[in-house]
Amino acid sequence: MINTPFEPNRSVASLTLGELENFIKETISKHNQETLTTSEEAQPFDETVPPFWQIVTENADKIPDELWDTVPEDASEKLDDYLYNQ
Repeated sequence: MINTPFEPNRSVASLTLGELENFIKETISKHNQETLTTSEEAQPFDETVPPFWQIVTENADKIPDELWDTVPEDASEKLDDYLYNQ
């Protein structure tokens, strides 16, 4: 698929399917970037929230050793195999 820039004076009806698809993807991407930037600016960083690693560590400490013993040693390497039987 050729990525052709959209010319403002060009009719949408004259676009090929590939050009139209690229135009739609670029428009959605720009919208998502603007939305993400706006939402990040609207929500300032909250220093009272503990970091993710701390939350995980605290919760992992609550899991009994017997349950940890049932986790396969290669779980991190074969996660998809264990989760989705693939």
